This record gives sequence, C-alpha cells and structure tokens, in this order.
Amino acid sequence: MRLIAPMLATPGEPPEDMDGWAAEMKYDGCRVLAAAGGGQRPVLWTRNLNVVTSSYPEVTEALAEVFGGHRRIVFDGEIVALSQGRPSFARLQRRMNTLRPTTTLRRQVPVTYLPFDVLTADGEDLMAAPYVDRRAALTDLGHDLRGAIQVLPHWEGIGSAVILDAARNSMMEGALFKRVSSLYTPGQRSRLWRKVLLRNRSSAVVVGWVPGGRAERNMVGALVLGAYDEAGVLRYVGQVGTGFSMAVRRQLKEKLALLERRTSPLGTDAAAAEEHGIVRWVEPVVVVDVAYREYLPGGLRHPSFKGQRGDLDPGSITRDSL
Repeated sequence: MRLIAPMLATPGEPPEDMDGWAAEMKYDGCRVLAAAGGGQRPVLWTRNLNVVTSSYPEVTEALAEVFGGHRRIVFDGEIVALSQGRPSFARLQRRMNTLRPTTTLRRQVPVTYLPFDVLTADGEDLMAAPYVDRRAALTDLGHDLRGAIQVLPHWEGIGSAVILDAARNSMMEGALFKRVSSLYTPGQRSRLWRKVLLRNRSSAVVVGWVPGGRAERNMVGALVLGAYDEAGVLRYVGQVGTGFSMAVRRQLKEKLALLERRTSPLGTDAAAAEEHGIVRWVEPVVVVDVAYREYLPGGLRHPSFKGQRGDLDPGSITRDSL
C-alpha cells in the first residue's frame, strides 16, 4: 500500500481571532498514521514513512477489532504513553525503541493512539475535504473506538489564550490551531495549521563548549551545560546548539577561551558530555538561560539558547529548577 506523508504545521503565534479556526492540544508523543480495514492487516507508520506496526501491537489489535470489517480507513494521529493522564515522552521512548515489545513491557508502558484526522473513510478519499468535514467523519468513527484508541478532542469558538492556558495547566506540549477550511496536503508544511509550543525556561552553568562545523569551526557550535545536585556536585544536563546568532557564537568563543581548563569540572559525567564531540572544558562561572521541552535523564530535550545571565551566582544553579 502507498504510505501517506503527514501534513505538517508551521510554528507561529496563535490566531488573534479564532473565527474560522479550531484548536487541539499538542500531545508529546510520536506522530503515527494508521491504516485499517479493506481486508488487510492494520499498518502503522511514522512521519518519515518508517513502518512501526510491530512496535505497538495493542493499537493494531484495537484497529483490527473495530475496523476489520470496514473498507479502507486511514487515520493521522499521535501515539502517547500516559502517566497519570498526562503524556510522558520519557516513558514512550521505551516503546519507540522496541521493535517487538514483550508482554511485560506492554504492561509496564501501555500506549494509546489518539487520531486527530481521518484521510480515508470507508474507501472514500477525504483529503480534499475541509478540516471541519474530516473532523465530523472522525467523530462518527470515534463512537466505535475503545481500548488503546481514543479520538483527540478539538474545540471551535474558544479563544486561543484559553486554549493555551488549558494546555499549560494540563502540562501539554502546546496547542495546534487549524483553519476549519484547510484541506489535507500530504508532506507539506502549511500555514493553515499553526503549532504553538509551551516551553520551560531555566538557567544552567556552562561547563564547556563544542566547536561548530565547517564555516563555524572557529566559533561555538554548542554549549555544554551543567547544574549542581543536592550534594553540591556539578552534573551534566545537556547541550544547546540552537538560538545563537553568528555574532553571539563569536562572542561566546572569545569569552570562553579565557576560561578554558584541561579537565572537566563535572563530577562523573564527563563521558556523557563527550558523546557528541570533543569538549573544550571551561571554568563553571558563566550562567545562561535555555528554553526546552522537558528535562530527561539524558539531558534537556529540544533546548534553545536565550541569553547570558550575569546576575546569577553559578553555585545557585541546581537540577531541582529544571
């Protein structure tokens, strides 16, 4: 069967006027399209067209049970691992990296498929239909869903500020705003879909830096970050390589060159910090702010540099604030 590439949203600001727009919560999970029915076994695939059917057997079992007797149906949605009703990307990673999960892993980390669009329903191509009509079709199909599949809700006529407050209070990744008239354009990033991410922001201590590549080899490519644990030991919390202008990269290189040291200021985490390249260690006296999605055991997820903080004592930066 032909795998359909998903339509993508454009990062941006929420609509000032929600007339003609709908909103959805942005769950922190794995984008997955699913096909079922038509006399064939269900198939799941990711946004880069990798087939992941065997990774989520509870989803394929539910699809086969509900839609096995239908003509072909294709959904677009998100697979999530919920913890106390909230999506946990850290938990989901255990399933994303497993080709065939054991019964024990399925029990420990159950997943849920949240369809938010339907591209084909009972053999009829709906991609040329407006979002509002596709949503109506999805709602009709949703009456039969159960178990590991739940339709992702949407709202119309509610202010964007209210939506974002609800996303923030629910600890969601953000919100999506979609024109109710938008058609589904596979593989394209559309301005008719806007994603607004809610990001955490914290301070971290610069413990080293990694040179950039090619034309940026004489500038800072990424900052290596640390924070103190409860015992006062400086620990690795990740690297940030985005959010810099060229001028800032050069300025940081000049500043950090004066602070270089031969050994790592980290406790026992130097090896983890060096996994992404040779680190030039520095005295841990520079504090920066970073925005990020969440803090995982392996480091900050999707961090972005926001600026230096000369007003903060490096010794006051702890992991508890992440």
